[in-house]
Amino acid sequence: MTNADSPRYRLAVLAVVVLALFAALFARLWYLQVLTSDTFELQAESNRIRPVQVEAPRGRILDRNGTVLVDNRVSTVVTVDRVLFNALEDDEAADMLNRLADEMSRYGSPATVDELIDRVNDVRYSQYAPVPVAEDVTEELKIYVEEHRELFPSVAVERTAVRRYAYGTRGAHLIGYVGEINDTELEDRVDKPKTYERGDQIGKTGVERIYEDDLRGTPGQTVYEVDAQGRPVRILEDLSRPPIPGDDVWLTIDITTQAVAEDLLQDALDAARNRPPSGDNPPNESPGGAVVVTDPQDGDVLAMASYPTYDPADFVNGISSSRYAFLTDEANHGPLNNRAIQGQYAPGSTFKLISGYAALASGLREPTTPYFDTGSHTLENCEGQCTFRNAGSKAYGTVDLQRSITVSSAAYFYSIGEDFWNARGRLGEEAFQESARLFGFDQETGVPLPSEQDGRIPTPEQRKAQYDANPGAFLERNWFTGDNVNMAIGQGDVAVTPLQLANAYATFANGGTRYAPNIATKITRAGSENTVKRTFEPRINGNVDLPPEWREPLLQGLIGVAASGEGTAFGTFQGFPLNEFPIAGKTGTAEVNGKADTAVFAAFGPAPAPEYTVAVILEESGFGGTAAAPVARKLFDQFAGVAERPELQPGGELVYPVEAEDEPTQEELARVGSSD
Repeated sequence: MTNADSPRYRLAVLAVVVLALFAALFARLWYLQVLTSDTFELQAESNRIRPVQVEAPRGRILDRNGTVLVDNRVSTVVTVDRVLFNALEDDEAADMLNRLADEMSRYGSPATVDELIDRVNDVRYSQYAPVPVAEDVTEELKIYVEEHRELFPSVAVERTAVRRYAYGTRGAHLIGYVGEINDTELEDRVDKPKTYERGDQIGKTGVERIYEDDLRGTPGQTVYEVDAQGRPVRILEDLSRPPIPGDDVWLTIDITTQAVAEDLLQDALDAARNRPPSGDNPPNESPGGAVVVTDPQDGDVLAMASYPTYDPADFVNGISSSRYAFLTDEANHGPLNNRAIQGQYAPGSTFKLISGYAALASGLREPTTPYFDTGSHTLENCEGQCTFRNAGSKAYGTVDLQRSITVSSAAYFYSIGEDFWNARGRLGEEAFQESARLFGFDQETGVPLPSEQDGRIPTPEQRKAQYDANPGAFLERNWFTGDNVNMAIGQGDVAVTPLQLANAYATFANGGTRYAPNIATKITRAGSENTVKRTFEPRINGNVDLPPEWREPLLQGLIGVAASGEGTAFGTFQGFPLNEFPIAGKTGTAEVNGKADTAVFAAFGPAPAPEYTVAVILEESGFGGTAAAPVARKLFDQFAGVAERPELQPGGELVYPVEAEDEPTQEELARVGSSD
């Protein structure tokens, strides 16, 4: 029997325990070294390397002729390596930041220590990528920092690509701007093939936003080898890859036409502001407006001007809070708003084209049906407001559809509005509105731009719903004959955007095809104009039935506006070669409670097979024939070759040839404008 207390027995037990421990150890080593070696090798490798995304240059934006509107420029940026910075002693880091702030201020880039600390600690930036603390610094600062590297541990001065807008503010609302990606945008793009990180740039508005997927380049990658503390040791070239620039977007606009439209718009607003008000009208404040030029044959937008405007360069490297406050202050009339697609205005008499078409299409009028215009129209079986007057109560005698458009007989169209309401039992309450929708009103045009408004064509049901939702804001819940009467002349609750107005006239001009406006023609590979990745073809949104017996009297009425001695834009187009380049258009003056009238003009030419459609809307600027029509006249001077085309200089300035002595100036055109 074995004695458990004997030395031999105890040694045997110990040996067994030791062997068991070694067996377990060898088994664990075999598991780690053989069975799972690949897994742990990958983990070790991932701990050793740190990939850092490198943002790629954005693609260029060009006009229809290949003129570069937006590309990239080199910006000199001061950066701080956070890994190296955090390794500094507290007093050493503080001394370095003080020196950096002093030298930046001395060399033209003022900064405080607190601002530098906030930027270094900004969580938007990768732990391993250098943090930009100042952009567009001077070459003198760059040289100083590089020559005194020992004074600025962890600081570097690098060159990086940022957006360059070659023509300044030209086309700003259409082109848009870029800014730093926010959390919502980042979350929306987690599955995009072109990856994003905090601090990356992204299109915020306009073309920069709509064509973001094309303009954004494919990010590259720099892979760092790091030590046990996570500090970069070297760049692993074999694992890194260069960024690929984004593709180029070619727009439909002609940048010179765009610049001309912008200058004419601003000049017209300035002229209206300085023009004494007529009669008891309020003074012209003229805070803003828009001009749209399109090709009626395919829907291409040739120019889209909005005023007031802004400089997209303000947003490069981040806009200052003071500048952003200025741009968003209501007192400055919304420079960031694209009035061409966001501004909603009463169209005034330009809507008479639609009213005339609706009367023909519904059978309420024949083109030659006479109406005797005494200067006003009085509703039948009416109580309250029953008489509606022409501008200045002017009487035109016997008019038909064609002449009523030429002279802008409001009374004729008042009668159409009344007839529609009286015939509602047969035609339906919205027969009038349905005709307007055929031309694209009360809906977005489909232009590929963000924040487009759909305007408003009011209806009886809409009135009831609005009243029920907010009774205090409306005098009546019911729709009356007078509401139809006001709608017939583009007043009341009718609201259109300048682009909608241009598109409606383009639809009529081309014979009834309603296009969705295009703003881009093609996408090409970066830097390769001949490598087309895709093109943008005309898009048809609808068709309007325009048989010759309807279209011809409407067209002749519009042509008479400029060509007839009694036309409301006859004075404006004196001296223009209407025989070679006929203009069909309509003036409009929309009343606004407590403010000066909105001036409106819409036209196309050369009729009857036009190449250009123009819509002009000037807020609080007076009569359409006085303020808005001269803008279109000057544009048609360019299109018809009457005026020599100006030269657009780098930076956006237009250089005009010396005007011929017999060419009317803006002021002269305004003096001969009509009251409508």
